[in-house]
Amino acid sequence: MSNLTLIANPTKTISGTVIVPGDKSISHRAIIFSMLCKGRTKIYNLLESEDVKRTIDVSQSLGSNIITNNQFIDIHGLGIDGISEPKSVLDFGNSGTSLRLFMGILSSQTFTTTLTGDHSLLKRPMERVASPLRLMGANISTNNGKAPVKILPPLGKFHGIDYRLDIPSAQIKSAIILASLFCRNKTILHTDTTTRDHTENMLKLFNYPISTSKNSIEVNPGILESPKIIKVPGDFSSASFFIVAALLSEDSRIIIKNVGLNPTRTGLINILRLMGADIQVDITNKNYEATGDVIVSSSKLMGIKVPNKLISLAIDELPLIFLAAAMASDETIIRNAEELRFKESDRIKSMVDLLKNLSIEVNEYQDGLEIKGGNISGGIINSFGDHRIAMTALVASSIAKEKIEVENCENINTSFPSFITLMNSIGMNIIKKEL
Repeated sequence: MSNLTLIANPTKTISGTVIVPGDKSISHRAIIFSMLCKGRTKIYNLLESEDVKRTIDVSQSLGSNIITNNQFIDIHGLGIDGISEPKSVLDFGNSGTSLRLFMGILSSQTFTTTLTGDHSLLKRPMERVASPLRLMGANISTNNGKAPVKILPPLGKFHGIDYRLDIPSAQIKSAIILASLFCRNKTILHTDTTTRDHTENMLKLFNYPISTSKNSIEVNPGILESPKIIKVPGDFSSASFFIVAALLSEDSRIIIKNVGLNPTRTGLINILRLMGADIQVDITNKNYEATGDVIVSSSKLMGIKVPNKLISLAIDELPLIFLAAAMASDETIIRNAEELRFKESDRIKSMVDLLKNLSIEVNEYQDGLEIKGGNISGGIINSFGDHRIAMTALVASSIAKEKIEVENCENINTSFPSFITLMNSIGMNIIKKEL
């Protein structure tokens, strides 16, 4: 799969019904909390991606007994005090989420661990997670702020903290929350920005004493109780590619079934509706995570200034907002999105490169873009090994004049292995380039 290049031929109309794979963020957390509780937990609809496999592998390296079959995975929990020392370095591949969450778990342990990853992951910042964990007593060293990360036993008593989250990152927040499970006093987190709350929701599912309000989270000492069964909803981030493809294509209409509709994840829908998108949502289930169906029809979009309050609620989907803006009338301005520079690639620079190669006018800021709507040409796009950039470029073929060739697409498998098959099932034409 090395240096995989995909070719997306222009598509006029797409239609059909789609069921996207399980949510990646929830899959990670379902495995982790099932490992940390006592008792057995069966997880259904777990995402079968490279990133999630890394979380399973690391959990097993720490002593968890995980049995997989075609319908579910069965995890025999270790309990908070049951984690054992791994026999080797923990390799997280491309999964930044996994590495950062496990930093929180391993910070309180009485043994030493080293956490590493692939070439891309070794470029991503880790001090933003290490710094608050050190305030809790963690003994962590990084490689000039990046992985490999070495975690030694705490120098003193590991303890809860009262901490303000200045960076709008669910991964930082979740690492601190996970670390707090190993403390004998409470942790209080304060924030002025809403970020995805899957960790908080999962803790409540495990009947753990956590309380949340608009601007704070309080985690108290307690016990994780297995819910026995967890059903992972469809991944909204995966659904987003279909939403934007249907909006941009002519005379198109699709239905996406059983997708997660957590309001901290659906900022993309709110932004696109402000741009004039015809998107209907039908919530059918309100368990620990809201799920339902999304119906999307072709729409004429107009440029807007995206409200700052919606940025953190659509952070992973912003490349698709950039693409939608490329086909909107007038200009679209997206600011307050500097967090994009710390993803699998610098997604602001990656999208500037993508849009300019497709003949779209764009101005780059440190924290966002200004995009003038136009007509998308064909072209050759380098995804920089970033799965979301690769998939966004392929979706652009739904309104391109000529074919789009996307290089370095191997990492699509980290989050959405069935992307090509599902996209082609609704009328797109994506094929592998023969080398």
